[in-house]
Amino acid sequence: MPSVFALLASVALAGAPSKPTFTNVSLQSADGHVLAASLGVPKAAKYGVVLVHQGGRNKEDWLSIADKLYGDGVAVIAVDLRGHGASAPLAESPPVPADYAAMVGDVRAAIDRLEAEKVTRVAVVGAELGANLGINAALDEDSVAIVAMLSPGLDYKGVITSDAVKRYGGRTLLIVAASDDTYGAKSAAILDGTAQGIHEFRLLESGGRGMKMLSAEPALEGWLVGWIGTHWSSGEAAPARAVPAIPTTPLSTSAPAVTPPPQ
Repeated sequence: MPSVFALLASVALAGAPSKPTFTNVSLQSADGHVLAASLGVPKAAKYGVVLVHQGGRNKEDWLSIADKLYGDGVAVIAVDLRGHGASAPLAESPPVPADYAAMVGDVRAAIDRLEAEKVTRVAVVGAELGANLGINAALDEDSVAIVAMLSPGLDYKGVITSDAVKRYGGRTLLIVAASDDTYGAKSAAILDGTAQGIHEFRLLESGGRGMKMLSAEPALEGWLVGWIGTHWSSGEAAPARAVPAIPTTPLSTSAPAVTPPPQ
């Protein structure tokens, strides 16, 4: 007969949250390019997040955020863009403009995979180039309710955002940039000025560009996950965590001149 302590332990384990389980999966973009991705789908997940890395990086950058989202009951897929990480290489190196344009389809393939997992509302989170790709991929995807852009640019590698933000319409948009990333900060301010729906712009005092902000500002990761959890905007209860404070600098309402970084 099991001891009282053993019975208590089994009850405690049964009530404990499940450890995040991610599986390596293969996706195929609309043009046939094979992509590598990591997928985690908690039981009965209705919300899902697509994580899109910045140029020259890979899906592993998102591991910590992916764990937190999964722990909140949110499905997660982090994709390696073509020519990055474990995805199939490109025909030419370095990438040509057509390769970057095609990466929008890579993000759509990740959205489609979440939809296949019965996810009904999707958030797309992208850093730098990934931010530009994310907003463009969301345009024709009705399931996308949120786009979060970390250090977006008006133009990264020919992927333009100004028209995309306007066409994104009344859906929810988050833009985060750091003051010491001059191009990203100025681009973010202009894009925020064209947003039409629920939108928020946070300008950090410092932190660099893209994923560097998450390393430079430890509170940003939890803040981002919490922000997403409180902005699903459906009639159902959404998973949410406390949103910590992050240091920001006052925002200017003017539209500064923007000089793109070297392509």
